[in-house]
Amino acid sequence: MTKKLRIRIYNVLFGDAILLTIPEIDNTNREVTVNVLFDVGNALAGEGGRDVVFKPVLENIRDELGGKPLDLYVMTHEHMDHVQGLLHGAKKLGIEFKARHLWMTASSAGPAYYNRFPKAKQKHLAALAAYESVASFLAKSAAPVPLGIQTLLAINNPQSSKDCVEHISERGLDGVKPLYVHRTADVEAHHPFRRTKVRILAPEEDTSIYYGALPPRTLGAVFDGAAPMSLDGGVLTPPAGVSAGHFFDLIDFRSTGMTANLRTIDKAANNSSVAVELEWNGWRLLFPGDAEEKSWEMMDRTSELKPVHFLKISHHGSKNGSPQHQIDKVLPAKAPDGRARFAVVSTREGAYSGVPDTDSLELVANRAHLDDTRSLSEGGWFDVTFPASGTAAPQSRPGP
Repeated sequence: MTKKLRIRIYNVLFGDAILLTIPEIDNTNREVTVNVLFDVGNALAGEGGRDVVFKPVLENIRDELGGKPLDLYVMTHEHMDHVQGLLHGAKKLGIEFKARHLWMTASSAGPAYYNRFPKAKQKHLAALAAYESVASFLAKSAAPVPLGIQTLLAINNPQSSKDCVEHISERGLDGVKPLYVHRTADVEAHHPFRRTKVRILAPEEDTSIYYGALPPRTLGAVFDGAAPMSLDGGVLTPPAGVSAGHFFDLIDFRSTGMTANLRTIDKAANNSSVAVELEWNGWRLLFPGDAEEKSWEMMDRTSELKPVHFLKISHHGSKNGSPQHQIDKVLPAKAPDGRARFAVVSTREGAYSGVPDTDSLELVANRAHLDDTRSLSEGGWFDVTFPASGTAAPQSRPGP
């Protein structure tokens, strides 16, 4: 049995798929290997979302398990670039997995959750209405939709994500009952760890705090570095009988809202990500899903953000996913214990304007060894290994 903890990060284009292999003991103190899978998915639009990449990834995960079930599957949040892979594998490839434990973000529990949190329900319904308004408008428009907006629509598509989430919670993973987790959830009897310490740092149980105000249901403008490009007014033409001046005045007015609405919806889902900290033999690892500024702020306020030896960079390297104040806490400029640190970003250009953000990646790269899935072949992976002895150096290498 391996004596090293291994983190395998797959290149699924614009998405996440991470397999952890951890030396552990069972309830009889027998040495065992524990396998934990975080997410499998990618974007549905453009080059960042080709389904062909799932075949080598899911086959490798299956081979690594060797016929055994996953010890824990973590669905961090409900975005398609994190959830669609298991349903695709089951339907298209005949690859299915079992699991002993299943964690899903609290808000994915559906009506039962929203009945408990009426404010979150109200904001969620408003977000769905805004999404449908934008999608309906664009479906009728003759103007080409920029790839960034296509990506936001696809990632946040409520019907597509519902099918994938229901597959995970009800039909997939051999019907194991999910635990809907949040920062204060009691996970003690719902994980395979005995030597490994685990903390849930996010999300807050009431996700209403993650919803910003929705601007009027209008069409696109760029509001931050992670927003996609807006519609090009130059390719829109007024309908017959409508004054061109009035039409383009309307376009100018509407060009201040659509992207802001989509980004507000997108941020709320990202900020509902399950953020997990693991500590094994003195090595501390952080997997924050796609947490953006608001979730990092809440983690900073409610949980002790500790220096880590491994960071899965949040939200595919966006500026919003790596706020410097919190990065300073998890990856301080100088390692407190002097040991090597590692970070990995799973990303792809073209899905969002400004993602990945070069400055954010440079900040991390100045403090840790940074692996970037863009350097891998499609379906390939990086292995980051941490030895049982804290005095030995961890390693990173590409595969296969």
